[in-house]
Amino acid sequence: MKISDIVNVLKNNDLVICYDDCLVNIDYVSYNSKDIKENTLFICKGNHFKEDYLKNAVSLGAVCYVSEVEYSTNIPKIIVTDVRKSLSLIAELFYTDNLFKIGITGTKGKTTVNYFINNILTNYLGYKPGIIASHYLYTGKREGSHELTTPESLDLHKYFKEMSDCNLKYVSMEVSSQAIKHSRVYNMNFDIGIFLNISEDHISTLEHKDFEDYFSCKLEFLKMCDKVIVFKGTDHLDRVMDAVCDKDVITFGFSDADYIIKNISNGSNISFELFDGVNTEIYEINMLGEFNVVNAASAIIVGKIIGASYKDICKGLINTSIPGRMNIINKGVCPIIIDYAHNRLSAEAFYKALKDNFPNRKIKVIFGCPGDKGFNRRKEMGELAGMYADYVYLTEEDPGHASVREICNEIAFYITKYHSNYEIIENRYKAIAKALRDATSDDVIALLGKGDENYQIIGDTFVPYETDKEIVLKELSKIKGVKE
Repeated sequence: MKISDIVNVLKNNDLVICYDDCLVNIDYVSYNSKDIKENTLFICKGNHFKEDYLKNAVSLGAVCYVSEVEYSTNIPKIIVTDVRKSLSLIAELFYTDNLFKIGITGTKGKTTVNYFINNILTNYLGYKPGIIASHYLYTGKREGSHELTTPESLDLHKYFKEMSDCNLKYVSMEVSSQAIKHSRVYNMNFDIGIFLNISEDHISTLEHKDFEDYFSCKLEFLKMCDKVIVFKGTDHLDRVMDAVCDKDVITFGFSDADYIIKNISNGSNISFELFDGVNTEIYEINMLGEFNVVNAASAIIVGKIIGASYKDICKGLINTSIPGRMNIINKGVCPIIIDYAHNRLSAEAFYKALKDNFPNRKIKVIFGCPGDKGFNRRKEMGELAGMYADYVYLTEEDPGHASVREICNEIAFYITKYHSNYEIIENRYKAIAKALRDATSDDVIALLGKGDENYQIIGDTFVPYETDKEIVLKELSKIKGVKE
């Protein structure tokens, strides 16, 4: 690819300030100064970018750079007004694909919906489609973990290209507010977009300055979608519907919607009906909680849009389980449930599911809050624990640069508005171990916040951490009388 090709695309989006007109060919694009090949276009991005990174990239083979700032180098430049938007456009130009894209956004439920859709598509297609989920991706070429809910734009388009090259026709993915804010999906088009819900979250100096900034990013995603599926039970529904007034919209909910959820029945599995205005169909999922019925309903609608049969959809739903989401362990003296719930919307729905499914048990919960982001969670999670939990073990959860003790003390302040049945155990492993030793047959124990994550963020470092599930199983094996 020639530099002129790239410049033309950036010019068409009014991003170019100035550039060096030259005939250099580009064979690779990177924003990582350690990932440089011959004829690389290097993107100077990041809040902590240093000129030394560019110098290192040049020494390794970079032949042109894109930046918002001009540096003293001996290679051509493209100076732009917004390097993140430029990166997304360049990535899309460099890694073309022909995928049918399904995007999911909301404060909670994105990952669960993503897995539901993936399993429905697998049954419909007869092979595994592409998926980009929190901490997991599959492209046909690679399968494994990744760090961001929505990857950086260059990585994202690489994954799309791999999927296309492997003849995968569909991809479902989660679209975070941070992905919108930082232009990771800039200029993308989604064939289907799903809007699940909205509540205050991700408010901090590192994320969104306020709820309006957060919500606006969610709404911006909807403008990128051809067809939009909206849950009518979401807060701020009027603003969501205004944002999609020129779109092909399908609504679902518990009343006054294109698809109506009816007759939810709890058992070993949850069954429910979905009425489309003419026909009623019965579905089952193997997860607790009315909120997971909502998640399943959105995935059913996607299945119907793409042409999956009732049988394909039913099989996809019942076979779906998500690591770290409503995972139940029944090996101890009481049920132990691991879930990623970490904000008001997800945690309140989780507690209500516990109350519905374990009405005569005492709820004991283990959780913490992050140190560098989502500061509002300390109040929200503390108040909810005070309202719903009978006993609370406060502990670490990605403390970052903050003191675990100080975070826990702040959460405890809000718990004590309701009761004082809590203790602080800073080490998460020790907190889990003590909760298991304290447990009785009258309890249900919930581990919230980490899900299946295998790290703790301490300072700027991702420190290895045994997952909550691994710790539970290890500690249960030490307790006499626990079944294998």
